[in-house]
Order: sequence, then C-alpha cells, then structure tokens
Amino acid sequence: MKLNKRGGTTDEAYQKIKNMMYYNELVPGQKLIYQDLADRLNVSNTPIIQALKRLEYLNLVCYKPNKGYFVGEITAIEVKELYQAREALEVYLIPAIIKNLSAAKLKKIKNDSKVVHDDKDDRRLTILKDAKFHLSIAEIAENKTIYRILSGIFEEICLKYRPEYMGDERIREVVCEHRELLDAINKKDVKEAIRATREHNNRGGRYVANSLSKIRPVII
Repeated sequence: MKLNKRGGTTDEAYQKIKNMMYYNELVPGQKLIYQDLADRLNVSNTPIIQALKRLEYLNLVCYKPNKGYFVGEITAIEVKELYQAREALEVYLIPAIIKNLSAAKLKKIKNDSKVVHDDKDDRRLTILKDAKFHLSIAEIAENKTIYRILSGIFEEICLKYRPEYMGDERIREVVCEHRELLDAINKKDVKEAIRATREHNNRGGRYVANSLSKIRPVII
C-alpha cells in the first residue's frame, strides 16, 4: 500500500485507531473527528476514513448519517448474540482442549488467570486480560478458524463495553469461575468443564446486559 503525503497508510491508521480503543483513549460512544485523528496520528484524512470503514465492517465503529463515525457501544441484542456464539464455540472446543492439555500449557493458563484481580484501577486492562485468559484456553484446541472467530467476538465485547460498568463484585466472581473452569480442565473432566464454561458465559452475559440497563452515560 502506498504512503500518503504525511507518511501513513490505511493499515497503520487502522491499527493505531484500534490501539487507541484498547488503551481507552477512544471510548464507546465517542464521536470520531477525522481531522483530530489525522493530527494525532500524523496522517491525512484519507487513510483515516478508510481505516474507519474497515473498523465499521468489523462492527467496532458505527456510521450515523449526517453525524459521522462513532466508537461502537454494545447493545443488549449484541450482548445476547455475542455471548451465545462465544459459548457455543468454547463448549465445542472443550474435548480438544483437554485432549491437547500439557503441564506447560496449563501453567500458562494459570499465569493468565492471575491478572484478572491485579488491575483494580484499570478496568479496561482487566477486561482485556480476561479475554486473554479465555483465548489462551481456546488456543490449546489448535483450531485456528474457531480461534480467529473467538478473537473477534472477544474484541467486540471488550472494545464496545465501557470499563466503568465492571464492578469489583463481578471481578471477584470471575476469579472464582475461572478457578472452577481451570480445575475441571486440569482434572480432564469434559462434562464439568462444559458446565463451568456455560455457567460462566451465562453469568457474564447477564451481568453485561444488566449493567447496560442501569447505566447510560452521556455520549461524548
């Protein structure tokens, strides 16, 4: 891809904008101003617009006629659909995960599980590391297609859900639910691992949906 006159490409603009969402520099519901993004990333408006179209295709930003682009903000319907898809895929992978499990892989998962309660002052980081924990488990199944789909699902949930919605009580519950899932996987108990996965997804989906109905901050 050719460089534009200020030295950036659509690929670079796309990745940098997404990184800004990851680091909470752009928050769900925020209006995206072409020139502001172009100045911050030192590119022209053209790659910014192209990058936003790509992010719109991934459902991470949305375009409102006569208003422009906004960072996506998850809806109750999306929560239901995303968690249903996530549960179906994670449950499907359980037998392969247990079959491929090794001591080294289990250790990596346990290390990833610790971070959920280590970042009380950074809810965005907590949510992202929770996703990393689940993807570390999914990766063991060695199904690249499902892993890629799951990565997209987690990304949409993480980047479109406002981190301030996540309360301390839910974080403590997540830690316990992760331990139950890890214990079942470690015991190579497929039935129990599936139960723990479904229960964790159901609780998580309900929490996210309920938090949306309780808190509706003003869009920036």
